[in-house]
Amino acid sequence: MYEQEFNDKKFTYHLTVLPEEKSKIELSNRLAMLIGVLITLLITAIILFIKYRNKRKFLEAKRNEELAKNRLESIRSQLNPHFIFNALSSIQNLLNTHENDKANAYLTKFSRLTRSILDDSSKEMITIDDEVKLLEDYLQMEQMRFGFQYNISFDENIDRHNAQIPPMLLQPLIENAVKHGSITKKQKGEIEVSLSKINNDLVLSVTDNGDGFDSGLNYSGHGLSLTKNRISLLNTIYNATPLLFNIESGKNGSVAKITLKNWLL
Repeated sequence: MYEQEFNDKKFTYHLTVLPEEKSKIELSNRLAMLIGVLITLLITAIILFIKYRNKRKFLEAKRNEELAKNRLESIRSQLNPHFIFNALSSIQNLLNTHENDKANAYLTKFSRLTRSILDDSSKEMITIDDEVKLLEDYLQMEQMRFGFQYNISFDENIDRHNAQIPPMLLQPLIENAVKHGSITKKQKGEIEVSLSKINNDLVLSVTDNGDGFDSGLNYSGHGLSLTKNRISLLNTIYNATPLLFNIESGKNGSVAKITLKNWLL
């Protein structure tokens, strides 16, 4: 309803709102406010849920990382005594065969080796150069016993003095090559250790010319089994640079290979 006034050829309108229409407008405004509040609460709830979910995922990932590190330390503690036991057995064999000079030389290298292992036991990474020094001592110790030949080769593009890898990563593979290669071939045994760079990958391989073995068997409690478990755990920590492990064996020898993806940038 409106009233119309005529004044000086101009029209002036006075709008009068009925009570029913006024109630409808107020109700509409209240509904709009209520919807706005509900939308705000919904958005707030979604944001809080996302934050809670992300925090829970972060804490879960942190727990899994700590668990993986603890299990990794456990495997390291198994790996080192396993290696030490084999070294002591070698010294005992030399003493039993009255090769005292070799036993003394072996013991000298063994003491230096165990000191390196103890020094590296608390480290997550060591340089490739330090790893190779450890392998040299180990290979020379076993060479005294079995008389095989060995060679360690480097890719010239690898900075061995600065590039780092997990400690004692190759030792179980060399131990396996000695066991299945050098024992059967003795003085004719050959072990080749190579470290190469392919694109950004670091490829570590151990090759022997032994009679081979069934690589599909489960070597529970031995070096290969520990290596597989260790690599699996390392991949939970370094998932951006995963480690791949492969071993092939035949009548003409065995090749064990660890590939560290995107390790050398």
